[in-house]
Amino acid sequence: MGEKGLESVLTVRLDRKVKEQGAAVMQRYGYTPSSAVRRFFDYAVKHDALPFEQQDKPNRDEIKRRIAAFDACHTKRSSGMTDEEIRDARLRDRYGLGAR
Repeated sequence: MGEKGLESVLTVRLDRKVKEQGAAVMQRYGYTPSSAVRRFFDYAVKHDALPFEQQDKPNRDEIKRRIAAFDACHTKRSSGMTDEEIRDARLRDRYGLGAR
């Protein structure tokens, strides 16, 4: 499908270095980040699957840890962390990324 039928925008937050390095890989294969994401979505729709290995479901201990982390970040009491520290902790937990 060409650019004509596009009517939706997707915004993704990425670590700056991951974005730059990923865009360089995509460029080597002849893609822009936008065209690569469109191909990814086309694949998912066509195959009702993702083009990479599915992660295992988290065990009970991991689920408890995630709930506790969520509760700690979404309560009215102060966590003693700055917004930047909370953001970095979430990125590390979710994507395995280091702090800036």
